Amino acid sequence: MVLTPLCEIPERLKAGNRLRKKKILDVVCLPNGWFLVKTENHKSTEDFMIRTVYKVRPRLRYYTPKHAHFAIDLYGKYCADRRKADKVFQAIIEVWHNNPINKVIEKYKTCTTGLPGYPIEYILYALRWILEQEDINYGGDRPEKLQRELDEILAKAGIKVPPGRHGSQLAISLFCNIKMGIHPVDAFIRANLDVQPRFRKR
Repeated sequence: MVLTPLCEIPERLKAGNRLRKKKILDVVCLPNGWFLVKTENHKSTEDFMIRTVYKVRPRLRYYTPKHAHFAIDLYGKYCADRRKADKVFQAIIEVWHNNPINKVIEKYKTCTTGLPGYPIEYILYALRWILEQEDINYGGDRPEKLQRELDEILAKAGIKVPPGRHGSQLAISLFCNIKMGIHPVDAFIRANLDVQPRFRKR
């Protein structure tokens, strides 16, 4: 699915060009001047990679966004304003349930303004691709015990798993734990997620 860009995309980042020798499949330009770039990847024919380009000139600078970055961001938002942070959490869940991003942003933009950290547009566009990537690469071989634990976490948070989204359930459980007051370090350990960003430049 091609996402509608929010502003002009530089020629070097347009679909069909290459980023680190990988073909660019799609690009989203965000209001803060960042770009989300989807490129081909090697795990399967449907697999892809996501890059956050935060500087275009004089050199291209970017990193690979991960669940952990958004968990830390959500934790910071809860520390600042729990009511508004809950709205961000709800917006993430709505996108996970495949609601149109533009409508979700319109619904939650005003009631989440003033929060520290990432803007809601970046959170939702990035997580849409990250969670989709998790579903694509999910092999369906999750241990039964872990699956029960994930089901329990989401049940406590009042969240239902949409059809075909069990691969990304692990990442969503991380956000649920943050919402329920678990410190990010403990949440990362439970989810066994990598937290170190890999910065690149060209």
